[in-house]
Amino acid sequence: MEITIRPAEQLPAQIENIAALAQHEGYTFIHRLIEEYQSGKNRFDQTGEQLLLAYDGDKLIACGGLNQQWGDTCVEDRIGRVRRFYVHPQYRQHGVGKQLLVELEKGAKKHFSALCLNTELKNAAKFYQKQNYVYVESHPNYNYFKYLV
Repeated sequence: MEITIRPAEQLPAQIENIAALAQHEGYTFIHRLIEEYQSGKNRFDQTGEQLLLAYDGDKLIACGGLNQQWGDTCVEDRIGRVRRFYVHPQYRQHGVGKQLLVELEKGAKKHFSALCLNTELKNAAKFYQKQNYVYVESHPNYNYFKYLV
């Protein structure tokens, strides 16, 4: 398995396959990614933002985005938000998600001092905790947080 990760210059047609897989699992956030990207609402193109795609050969197998954290007004905090992170079910438990998250974090370090995200999924929570994200109970906009060092 030869995994390559590259920035999305546009959404590839294969994103529909990923959206269908996610939908089958009960997740609608990849469809939201497509809708927001196509409408221009969120193209991951603000300062520090990025959308990364992971491929096994020519097959799209994962995606993950990074946005500026909306709603936080303290500029010194410079928080990025991990969003629309999804790995094809057949590629889970093979290091693809970790590799993708590491690449997102590398790019984030230039612009953000910390990252946050929100998940209610137990498997996702375990994954993020293994990557040193800490559960935050009381924040209204996210429930996992990690300082970038």
